[in-house]
Amino acid sequence: MFLEKIKKEILKEKYSKEELLKDEYLIDSESQIKIYYAPFEYINKKASVIIVGITPGWSQMEKSFRTVIRELQLNKSLDSALKTVKSESSFAGSMRKNLVKMLDELELNKTLKLESTNELFNLTNNSLHTTSIIKYPVFNKGENYRGSSPSVINTDILWKQVEKEFVPEINNFTDALIIPLGKSVEETLRKLQSEKMLNENLILYGFPHPSGANGHRFKQFESNKESMKQKISNWKITI
Repeated sequence: MFLEKIKKEILKEKYSKEELLKDEYLIDSESQIKIYYAPFEYINKKASVIIVGITPGWSQMEKSFRTVIRELQLNKSLDSALKTVKSESSFAGSMRKNLVKMLDELELNKTLKLESTNELFNLTNNSLHTTSIIKYPVFNKGENYRGSSPSVINTDILWKQVEKEFVPEINNFTDALIIPLGKSVEETLRKLQSEKMLNENLILYGFPHPSGANGHRFKQFESNKESMKQKISNWKITI
């Protein structure tokens, strides 16, 4: 339904919030919270590494629309277009740079026999799947939702999305390495685990959110670094 609407959009160099945050792309709303569609359906079921964020922000949403419209206008298949969206829009910019730096310090690249974990984001690499606890972009009072105030697990509209979209998606995987970015994602995964809603995977708890706005990420990373390295080292036996 949403993709049929997207196909009618004109390709632009940049879209405004007024052009995309409109009722025809609205999935659900409650009080000040609004959830909008963005083309993030692609699931790489061959992946052994799953990176989980909280929710796509406006920048990722805007780029995903530009990418899928461009790819479809180039007569690419829908599956190919959605795959390209994930490759180009997931944790783009400085966040990806910070993420790669930390993953390389944990020597995940060596475990996967890569020069750098930056290679995971290449279209030709099938080892990575990226997703979010809340699959589609969430806005609170018109701004990017940051994962707290309100919390995911205590907010019906958000938890409904976790159960409806995230749980079936993440349960495509078994024996994978799941990397939750930040405390809100970690809290959600722990609740899902405690309620036995998840398959058996190795969850790398303690990994900080790689956003440049997260000033605590260096301290958190250093305090958990050795234990995370050990977990990755043990995990490689099973892959």
